[in-house]
Amino acid sequence: MQPATPMQPATPTHLLIAPESASQPIAEALRQDLRAEVETTPSRRAALTSLRRNDFALILIDESLATADSIDLLYQNAGSALVLELNLALSSAARIVRQARSALSRRTLDLATAHTTAAAALHSELNSTLAGILLESQLALREAALAQTPRLRHLVQLASDLRDRLRT
Repeated sequence: MQPATPMQPATPTHLLIAPESASQPIAEALRQDLRAEVETTPSRRAALTSLRRNDFALILIDESLATADSIDLLYQNAGSALVLELNLALSSAARIVRQARSALSRRTLDLATAHTTAAAALHSELNSTLAGILLESQLALREAALAQTPRLRHLVQLASDLRDRLRT
């Protein structure tokens, strides 16, 4: 994967595991349509070597090369990459590109949903914690000695300010 610069995001890299005769037209279609770098490997062993060296956004493997043991190793080494098993003998390059684009779109939507859910959970947790701090500090302020009152008022004010910021 190319390093990202502040002005330009990294170009995603995809790994295509297929016999050389089938991989070239598919790799070119993926490059053009998805605007991504595509690394091709003709074997499972070469693919595992590539997976150890690089991170990929998408891994496409020809079903003819996928045995139970090798596909398990690929999934274990794929990291956060999507893995698609395809029958390249029956699929056109256009169909494979559509499947890849669809899988990447689903991944983007899933990540956005996860981000929204995590943000909502964090917001809720912060609100609960601040409510507890505010309640405890207000109760302590009622029973505080004269020397503790300024600090507790300050704590109440800080907790109130943070709660108000979270509401906006």
